[in-house]
Amino acid sequence: MPNPPKDLNTISSLLQVVQDLRGPEGCPWDKEQTHLTLAPYAIEETFEMVEALESEIDTDFCEELGDVLFQVVLHSQLAKERGAFTFTEVVQSITEKIVRRHPHVFANVSVSGIEEVFKNWDEIKADEKRSKATPDSDLKKIFKIVKGLPALQAANKIGEKTEKHRFDWSHPQEVLAQLKAEIVELEEALAESVSPESFAHVEHEVGDVLFSVAQLARHLKIEPETALRKTNIRFEDRFIKMLVLLRESNPGFSSLNQDEILAQFATLSGPEKEGLWQRSKQMTRTF
Repeated sequence: MPNPPKDLNTISSLLQVVQDLRGPEGCPWDKEQTHLTLAPYAIEETFEMVEALESEIDTDFCEELGDVLFQVVLHSQLAKERGAFTFTEVVQSITEKIVRRHPHVFANVSVSGIEEVFKNWDEIKADEKRSKATPDSDLKKIFKIVKGLPALQAANKIGEKTEKHRFDWSHPQEVLAQLKAEIVELEEALAESVSPESFAHVEHEVGDVLFSVAQLARHLKIEPETALRKTNIRFEDRFIKMLVLLRESNPGFSSLNQDEILAQFATLSGPEKEGLWQRSKQMTRTF
């Protein structure tokens, strides 16, 4: 049986722990994992890290950063086992990249401000890509969005790319007009008879609406993923508040558990639910 490291606050200790988890006497679950099976966890842990950051609770933020680091180390261990690369090479790769892309810090390059920093960054990235390019790879990489990136965030990135190539709207009002046009097309698709073909059409039009919303957010300098995440949290808070109001307004409901109060809520009429929703909105309004 492997012994845990005596010193738990070093990266070498974490590397050893992960190696032991994958070892002969390690964890059955960890030993079965592959890069692909672990990918959803990496995405989930990153989202949880961002949520902890937004909560402004540093202990939670610290813990979630550790979870993200664990994913990096675990993937590095899998790569080491198949002879691809090691954690040391991961560290070396990112350190070299950051030094290379900050010549105004680590080399004798002067910049006038942030805009010039961004310009140099883009030029260095372009040089890096050209050095790795094949004759038929340049156009295919125009929309090389990270796999696994949330679709709404990816739509924002696509818009940023086309904006650089002057394929974009000039004003937010133009994007809003496009959004309204897409909603009209969605309404038309919904009016069709129900069939597999009409479902595909509705799905297509819903996608167009969401894409247009992402572009409108970009023009308004709003990060759409962040905006939607805040809306999700706000909706959850308001829905829970409705249940609290329902429980408080009915003395007999005070002892009901979650499932029971939800069952009571489901029996309410539409106007009753709307009344609770409006009261909840007033009590949780942030602006």
